[in-house]
Order: sequence, then structure tokens, then C-alpha cells
Amino acid sequence: MFLRLVSEPTVLVIAAIVMVMALIFHNIVQALVAERLGDRSPRLAGFAAFEPQRQLDPFGVLFLLLLGFGWPRAVPVNSRNYRGRGRGEAWVWLAGIGSYLAVAFISLLVAAVFRSLGSSVLYLSFEVAANYALLHAVINLVPILPLDMGRAALAWGHPDVRRVIMQVAQFGILGFMVFFFVLNATGAIGRVMSFFDRLFSDIIGLIPGL
Repeated sequence: MFLRLVSEPTVLVIAAIVMVMALIFHNIVQALVAERLGDRSPRLAGFAAFEPQRQLDPFGVLFLLLLGFGWPRAVPVNSRNYRGRGRGEAWVWLAGIGSYLAVAFISLLVAAVFRSLGSSVLYLSFEVAANYALLHAVINLVPILPLDMGRAALAWGHPDVRRVIMQVAQFGILGFMVFFFVLNATGAIGRVMSFFDRLFSDIIGLIPGL
């Protein structure tokens, strides 16, 4: 959680700003992908532009600061505007996961630059931001609502998968919390995060001087 960084105010502020921007970026990417696939609903609703008041969910930002995981407002889509039995709509939701991975990669790259320049505080700031971005990407890989993978599976998944997703959704936030607790307790989230962290770090390591 971000508040544990209160003793490192610079790290706290920079990492928090990066992640709030990541929530907005997440929605803009989804809106642009939706438009590219023929659905202008998100753009008409204002989700394709940098509008924090429209993009951010107050509770999502609060949970981000308190628990380290937050969410923006849901991007409105019209399923009838997509071709391919939900495949197009699924790509919109998957693009949201990709946006968090992109933020994580860029943050790690910036962190590597500051490390090479000897700025430990800025290095740590973007390293922390990258970790939280990876956390958001990995959690959204879980196929339950209202997460991105859950929406993607609901749009394009097998009927049996859709049925399970809707059954879990009936438990609301309780079902989500239980699912998250189980994944966290088994270490699954940490292992997937470590995989992406190593992958991105190896790629960045190929850049001379970093």
C-alpha cells in the first residue's frame, strides 16, 4: 500500500502520481481500441481524452492509496458494434491489461535510467510504481468481474466459462475478495509479477548503459 511509504514522501508522491495516471491511461487505451474496432461509445462518453474527473473513480483512487490496488470508472461499450461474436469487445478489455504492462515497462526503464545516473530516490520511486503497475496487470488477468479478463471472457469465452463468471459475480465484492485472497495466499500473483519483472528487466538490460 502506498501509505507505508509515508517515510519516503518523494517516493510516495511520484509512485502515486504514476499510478493515478496509469488508471487514466488504462481507460484511454481501451477507448481508442474500441474506436479502432468500430465502437465510438467510449469516445462519445469522453473516455478517449485526458479527463481525470470523468476517468477516475473516487473509491478506486482511495483503495489505490490504502491497499495498493485501485480502479478507474468502467469504460462504456456497446457490444452490438463489434464483429466476431464478442472477439472485438474482448480485445478492448485485454488492451486495459496491456496498458498496465506498458506502464510497468516504461517505469522500469525510467528507473534504470535514474539508477545509472546515481539518483537512488527517483530510481526507487519508479521501481515502486512499476511494481504497482504489474500488480494491476496481474490482478486484471484473473477472469472474474469486474476485472478486465473477466469482461473479456464474458464477451468471448466458452459458455461454461461465462456461466462460472456469472456465478462468482453473484457474490459481489465478497466473491472477488475471496478469489483474491486465495490467489495471494498461494503466491500465484507474486510469481506472475516476478515473471514480468524479470522479462522486462532482461529486455532493459540489453540497452547499453542500463
